[in-house]
Amino acid sequence: MKKFSVFSITLMTFGMLLFGLNRIIDSYSEPIILLGYISFLIGVVLSIIAIARREDGRLKFISLISFFVVLFFITWFESFQVLRIITWLKNIY
Repeated sequence: MKKFSVFSITLMTFGMLLFGLNRIIDSYSEPIILLGYISFLIGVVLSIIAIARREDGRLKFISLISFFVVLFFITWFESFQVLRIITWLKNIY
């Protein structure tokens, strides 16, 4: 069964939708970006679990590769997103 692979690609898609939503909104929203990053990280963990359990199909590899590609593009085009999240978390705690 490809349960972890499907959940992984679903969370990756949800994270990309959140990043797209932040681009559409006029103001910057830290909670949306934070949820996007958390969604990406959980998606990667589920993809690694799918690889460890040797699930059928290539979906687990597509999810893992897309994580690195999307993070590269986020870093390339919006390099201060990570610093904003870290600063926001630091100010909360």
